[in-house]
This record gives sequence, structure tokens and C-alpha cells, in this order.
Amino acid sequence: MFKPITRKAIFLSSVFADNLLADFQQSYTLDIDLSVKKEADMLKKYYDHLKPFQLIDPPINSHCVLVYDAKSKKDYIESFPLVLQQFLMALNIQDLYLTYFNNKNLFKFEFENFTKRNLFKLYGGRKTDNLGYQIKVSDLHKGFPLFFFSGVYDVPVIFLITANGDVPLSMRLCDDGNLHLNFQEMYQKLIKEAAAHAGFIMGDIELCTYYRLNFSSK
Repeated sequence: MFKPITRKAIFLSSVFADNLLADFQQSYTLDIDLSVKKEADMLKKYYDHLKPFQLIDPPINSHCVLVYDAKSKKDYIESFPLVLQQFLMALNIQDLYLTYFNNKNLFKFEFENFTKRNLFKLYGGRKTDNLGYQIKVSDLHKGFPLFFFSGVYDVPVIFLITANGDVPLSMRLCDDGNLHLNFQEMYQKLIKEAAAHAGFIMGDIELCTYYRLNFSSK
């Protein structure tokens, strides 16, 4: 299910991923002090793509949040991935890249439990460094929930970036359990239509102040 692919291969095959992850890495390293050895070592270890190989035109300048308004935790786990599949299929997207924004080994991901870690390994996860993965949209109902309810906070949990299809975009899962999308402005209408068709709530970042992984509070 999770087909290993080097991060460099992702950047070379997708000008969108190339530019998006370089932008994120630049943003997260703005305050790094290279005179502090610990910070300099962190930069060298984790930030492998500070400059894109090729600039994208037009730029990636639009953003939105997609929310699946789950009735319960069970509904979230079972239905959210299926709604995401419908959204992506409406955009003719069959494959995604799975990665972090920086060069962390996904095998060391802070899974909710050992069962999920073992399933990630069973489905193709590798201990090798410098890897991302390619996953079919048709497999999201099995692979995506492994990353729910993780121990990752205050940074994007994972990135899913389109490997093909009519609309290049990225979706990063946040610790509130929602998807933050980045895309080029010219695709906003198509994304809005696909989101409505699939059953997502679409809006700005303030959606995350209400729609969180706390279903009993609704």
C-alpha cells in the first residue's frame, strides 16, 4: 500500500511538491541560529530542501481548511477517509505522495499505538531515511486512519500531496483532525465544488477553533 519513494524523487517529479515543501522548510527555519550548535545540527539533519529545484508559476498562494463534521469518533475514523476519497476522485486524482514537510523518518512517526505502527510496517513502511511514500487514493480508507490521534502537535501531522490528477494540491492533517489545503488560486473553484460534492465543510483556519477531535463537545 505504501510504496517507498525518495524525497528527492518526489521533488523532481512534482514541481508543486518541490516548491511547497521548500516554502514550509524556509518558514520553519527563519529563527534558527547557526551559531548555536544544536540548532545548526538540527538544520543539517532535518531540513533537506530549503530551495526548490524549479520555481512554480503561478505561485502556490491559496489556502483553505476542509472539515468532516463527524458525529462520533467511530464516524470520524470510518467516514472521513471515504469522504476524502470522494473529494480526490472528483478531481481525477488517483495517487498521492505521503511525507513530512521536513526530513523525518515516517517509520518513527508518533503513532497512537503499536498496532498502528505494525500496520504501517505491514503496509510497506520502511526504516530507511530520506523516504516518502506513494499511496493510491483507493487505499486511503485503510492507510489514512493510521495517522489519526497521533502524538504530533503544533506542526503538520502529515502531508498528502497529489502525484497526478487535474488539480495539484497539498493536504496537511492538523492536530485538530482537519485538512489544511494549499493550492494555486486558479484551482479554487474546482476544489470548492469537489469539497461540496464530497460532503466537506470548507472555510478558513478559524474552523479549527470549533471542529476538533472532541466530538462530545458539539
